[in-house]
Amino acid sequence: NLLRFSRIAVEIGQAEKLKVAVVQGNIDQGEKWLSTSQTTTMDKYLRLTLQELAKNSPDLVVWPETAMPFYLRESKELIRLETIAATTGADILTGAPYRQLSSSGKAYRYYNSAFLIDHRGVVAGRYDKEHLVPFGEYVPLKKLLFFLGPLVEATADFSPGTDLRPIPCQNTRLGVLICFESIFPDLARRLTSAGAGLLVNLTNDAWYGRSSAPWQHLSMAVFRAVENRRSLARAANTGISGFIDPLGRMHRLSPLFEEYSDCLPLPLLRTKTVYTAGRGYLAGPACLALALLLALALALKFRKSSIPC
Repeated sequence: NLLRFSRIAVEIGQAEKLKVAVVQGNIDQGEKWLSTSQTTTMDKYLRLTLQELAKNSPDLVVWPETAMPFYLRESKELIRLETIAATTGADILTGAPYRQLSSSGKAYRYYNSAFLIDHRGVVAGRYDKEHLVPFGEYVPLKKLLFFLGPLVEATADFSPGTDLRPIPCQNTRLGVLICFESIFPDLARRLTSAGAGLLVNLTNDAWYGRSSAPWQHLSMAVFRAVENRRSLARAANTGISGFIDPLGRMHRLSPLFEEYSDCLPLPLLRTKTVYTAGRGYLAGPACLALALLLALALALKFRKSSIPC
């Protein structure tokens, strides 16, 4: 293990880098979705971003989940983002809701999305969250549990995304994980297998307050980085934002409930682990199946020995 650790550390030192900045706006949850706060929110993120661009010249700037609490594609605020990206040469990845008319043309489908505005000043990619939070972003078995609909009325009844592909960005591709998608190993594995050179976690953990939950949520991202040997950048509305290298080492973590921005050159490893490219992800289920078989065998042996002759 020590030999493998040292070898990967050498690879990290020699790898091509992408200079990534994360921005933490620290927007109060009670004000986040107010229409009167939209311009103030945008101004704050732009101010922190411009400061980071002037200080560190990042290639990519990452904003949190729903950093833009409005339909970005339909807003005039998009022009401000496109202008900054085009004039600075930096890509900007931000979370924002998205809506699309259904095939019938009579109703909208809503998505919790991430948009990449690239250095040309155009929206170059979008990822729609695939794993939604039950009873927070949608109601499972909605026809049977119709009486629980009001639980999600405040945010919208989101639809799951269906296109799990990395987004091209500068000299790599981004595997985007929105909020608690970072706890699902298969999502990060599939994104990396499809060519993601950098994992990015956009989240809003303001709901958890100053409990241990933000730290527990962060720890899940460490596993995703190690499993796939990929760097991971994490931008959270109120924290914890920061960076994780392919060895799982955390760097420059932000404090909770403070404005924050920072930048770090992240190594872009290209090799794929056994877990990512092979069948390593089956080790857990295989061990579980083996444990159940052993338990069954022991139970049968005990039952046989307890039967009187």
